[in-house]
Amino acid sequence: MTSNGDWDAAGTRLLGAAAEMIAAARFALAGLPVYRPLADDRGVDLLVDLGAGRHLVVQVKSVRVNAGAGTYVFMSKKHFPLEEHYALCLVVFAHADPQPRLFLVPATVWRSPVRPFVDHHFAGLKSPPEFGLNINKTWRQDLAAWELDQQISQLM
Repeated sequence: MTSNGDWDAAGTRLLGAAAEMIAAARFALAGLPVYRPLADDRGVDLLVDLGAGRHLVVQVKSVRVNAGAGTYVFMSKKHFPLEEHYALCLVVFAHADPQPRLFLVPATVWRSPVRPFVDHHFAGLKSPPEFGLNINKTWRQDLAAWELDQQISQLM
């Protein structure tokens, strides 16, 4: 990354791996133990211990956002059940921001999705069903309610 927040130097996989580490570090710095699975074949990137026998299963997604350009992230319905103990941690690498922005969205948001959240069934098509998130020029306002630090304080 350059000093102006140009995240283009990192390839997609490298950015995704960095996002997982950044998310794990943020949970740990909040005092929450974090565990990583040995394999990534179920859409689980992190398991966060909330205490008192409660855990949060987290799928981490990273996205680059450039001025004015929209993008999309999705989770396979097969590996992202809409249960209280599942969440998406979205790590946004915005072109002009020196640090990534993190958001924690409970899976239950997709039970009744409202823009920018979407539920795609793809009935009769080759693509498997998915839950998604459209990211456009208003992403900061659209996702403000799910800022990671704010969500962590509600979990504790």
